[in-house]
Amino acid sequence: MKKAAILFMSIIMIFMNCKENDDSLNSNALIEDKNPEGCPDIFYPNWETSKHLLPFPVDQSYTIGRSHCYIPEHAAGSPDQFAIDIEMEIGTLVTASRKGTIMFVEESGVDYDQGANNLVVLRDEDGYFLQYHHLTQNGAIVEQGQFVEEGDPIGYSGVTGDADYPHLHFVATDSNWEYPYTSYPITFRNTSKNEKSLIQGQTYKALPFD
Repeated sequence: MKKAAILFMSIIMIFMNCKENDDSLNSNALIEDKNPEGCPDIFYPNWETSKHLLPFPVDQSYTIGRSHCYIPEHAAGSPDQFAIDIEMEIGTLVTASRKGTIMFVEESGVDYDQGANNLVVLRDEDGYFLQYHHLTQNGAIVEQGQFVEEGDPIGYSGVTGDADYPHLHFVATDSNWEYPYTSYPITFRNTSKNEKSLIQGQTYKALPFD
């Protein structure tokens, strides 16, 4: 009886270990599905000659949360397919990725309130829009109609609107900036190699630019 009990317990332990390994593999597969390295079969501009800078000051480094084709928030075909969430504490300075004119400012929302989404929209020299979402309350430094150079201060990050953690939701959109807009893929020239733009979980430092 004792030998039978030991054998039975051994079988149970083997089964549990196998199940744990399977669960781990399934979890890893889910992470891989949700965190692709850029969207597949999409043309990305050459990062070394990109027109865009990282949307934060030189010498600062930040980690990427959700990025391109992240399921489901930035799923392929959705308005935010090519949006990038940059993990930042509330009150972190964000800057102009390109020179252009400020088209819209909203800063009445309160952090963690799930109300208004604080937003600054910059129209670049090519007529496209760069959008800075979830800024903190009264966190815009710029005003509508103001012209900014690349690298100029835009505002301070926060967690307003439908944000579930403090971050900057940065997205480039085409001829319409109002949701549901159409986003498009961009890369950044003043950081490390980013052929498929910024990748989830990776940390990028803003380098000096010309």
